[in-house]
Amino acid sequence: MFSSFPNRFVAGSRLIAIGLLALVLAFCFAAKSEARSAVTLEFDTNVLVSDNPFLTTEKERATGAVEFVARPRVELKLDPKTDLDFTGEVGFRQYSRRYGNFVTGRSDLLVRHRRNEHLTVSGRAIYARDLVSDSLTDSIDFAIDTRSIRETIDARTSVAWSPNQTTTIVGDGGWRRLRYPGSTLLDTTKAYDFGFAANKRLSEKLTVGVQAHRTVSNVLDGEDTSVTSLNATAARRFSAHWYGGTQLGIEWSKLYDPVSLTRESRARFNGAAHLCYEPARTSACLRSAIRSEVSGLGGLQREFSVGTEIRHRISEFGTVSAEADYRRARLPGYDATARVLASTLRYEHRIRRNVYLTPSVAYLQRNRREGEKADAFIFQIGLSIRGARS
Repeated sequence: MFSSFPNRFVAGSRLIAIGLLALVLAFCFAAKSEARSAVTLEFDTNVLVSDNPFLTTEKERATGAVEFVARPRVELKLDPKTDLDFTGEVGFRQYSRRYGNFVTGRSDLLVRHRRNEHLTVSGRAIYARDLVSDSLTDSIDFAIDTRSIRETIDARTSVAWSPNQTTTIVGDGGWRRLRYPGSTLLDTTKAYDFGFAANKRLSEKLTVGVQAHRTVSNVLDGEDTSVTSLNATAARRFSAHWYGGTQLGIEWSKLYDPVSLTRESRARFNGAAHLCYEPARTSACLRSAIRSEVSGLGGLQREFSVGTEIRHRISEFGTVSAEADYRRARLPGYDATARVLASTLRYEHRIRRNVYLTPSVAYLQRNRREGEKADAFIFQIGLSIRGARS
């Protein structure tokens, strides 16, 4: 049911090796160019208890766990025009019963070169290993198999050109690989995409634009699926505290149903919107989107999502936050809609200058099909050391 310790150890070693390699490369760049650098280290220790952490429908699901997380960050100024930014994370979680242990984390390397005041080129490489139950609303895939690990490799590059102070034209492209080791329900998926966007600032408060994007996805030993979209965009600041944005258009998709082995081509509406309110000491945002996303089930899935996040600083030492996210999609081959929901209430208290205590409670729910509901409460308390520089 769950991957064996040797497999998790090998995968965790791979993650650590990739992170160390990125760190070594960053320091080599720094030594060679005598770059100015800043290194930040953060450490978390978390204890959690849950009645069903992997959202299964089986008996005897309750367990506790302890987790250790380290997050290094390296910022380098290679030359006056070039920046390198590496962010890493390695976590180890041990459950008290049944589920064993897991190694998670990510390595994120970004290089940005500003050629002149008009032209900027950037490249980014990401490797991530996520426990699906920790990222429940990131993808509808997680409604299918919540007991798996998702490994992501993502490489992207972009070129931004600003012919004047009010116009920006961006071209970007990337390649992504999603893998679910040990899962019998989700397949390894590879995808590449490229896009174009042009934005024009009409005033201090209003920016409008247009963007086009194409994604081609392929499930291992499966059929290609693709989606091409064209959207109009707008971003506006309504007042000192209110701002928002929207993206409206149409997408042309070619999808493949891995159950019925049929293909479908159609044009549909897609879009996204967000609205935020940020007075002093408070921030609140509401966001929603409907579009096709890369998936381990058939290559692409059309998903609807909505979410909100509220954060309020109640004192010099304490901040309370709440967030909720919901996502749904119709599963191929089933006359049913899959749904996932995650909500969290968290309080963060600064004990000392770099030490924080963070208790939280979360509620998770997934519905893979009608009558197949699983949910869980997770109670967690964490101690963090942040901002340690060297």
